[in-house]
Amino acid sequence: MSFNKLFLAFGFLFLMACGEPKPFVFKGLKSIKIEKPGFGKNIFNAQFEYQNPNNFELTLKKLDCSIYINDQLLTQYKLDSLYVIPANADFVLPAKMEIELNLLLKNTVDILFNKPMKVGVKGTAILSKGIFTKTIPIEFETTQKLNLKDVL
Repeated sequence: MSFNKLFLAFGFLFLMACGEPKPFVFKGLKSIKIEKPGFGKNIFNAQFEYQNPNNFELTLKKLDCSIYINDQLLTQYKLDSLYVIPANADFVLPAKMEIELNLLLKNTVDILFNKPMKVGVKGTAILSKGIFTKTIPIEFETTQKLNLKDVL
C-alpha cells in the first residue's frame, strides 16, 4: 500500500472517530444586569448558561444569534471571542446586548409581576476541534422569570 493511500485511510478513520458535535443544551439565563439605562438604547450584560453534551472539548470561535422574548425579536447577540468549552460540562457565555426601550415596554407587565416569559435563542455557532471547524445551528427555547430587582 502506498504512503498516500495509507494517509487517506488514516485520515478517513480519524474523521469517523471524531464524529459530529452534538448541539449545546440551553439551560437558561443565569444573570442579567443593566449596564447603561436610557430612553433609547439600553445596554444589558447577561450570562447564558449551556451544557456541552460532547465527550470532547470544543472551541467556540463565533456566535451570531437573535434573542426573542415571548416570540418577539428583542435583540441580536454576537460573540467573536474564543472560548474553550470543556467536555461534558456546564459553561457560561457572556452577552452584551443593546435593547431598545420600546421593545422592553412590551413586556413590562410580565417583568413587573415576575411572570414567566418565553426566552428563545436562534442563530449559528462556529465550533472547532483541532483543525476541524463546523458551523452548527442554534435553536433554544425556555420559560423563565426576569426578576426586576436582579436586573437593576
